[in-house]
Amino acid sequence: MNKTHGNRWYDNYPDLSIRIEKIKNLNKKKRNKIILAMKDIIIDYDYELLNRYVIEFPMTYNRRWYDKDPFSWLTINGLKYANKELLNKIITYLKKVL
Repeated sequence: MNKTHGNRWYDNYPDLSIRIEKIKNLNKKKRNKIILAMKDIIIDYDYELLNRYVIEFPMTYNRRWYDKDPFSWLTINGLKYANKELLNKIITYLKKVL
């Protein structure tokens, strides 16, 4: 396990945590396709969630792999504000594709 495991908000959801780590190791094309699908699931579930909670990308904050890409950052950090039902939809999707 990596040195940040247990320190991230999604570590409270083991199925999600494992799959976010798997996304990190994919080639860019496949990673972007999965992140886009995750964003679409979020928007279909709650169109305003990302606008309400996650709008400003921090230009100098790069601790995690997804912090380097605004699109990945927006999607993954948006899940921090998701309810259990939405998280389950994301996890179900990730289980299918990873």
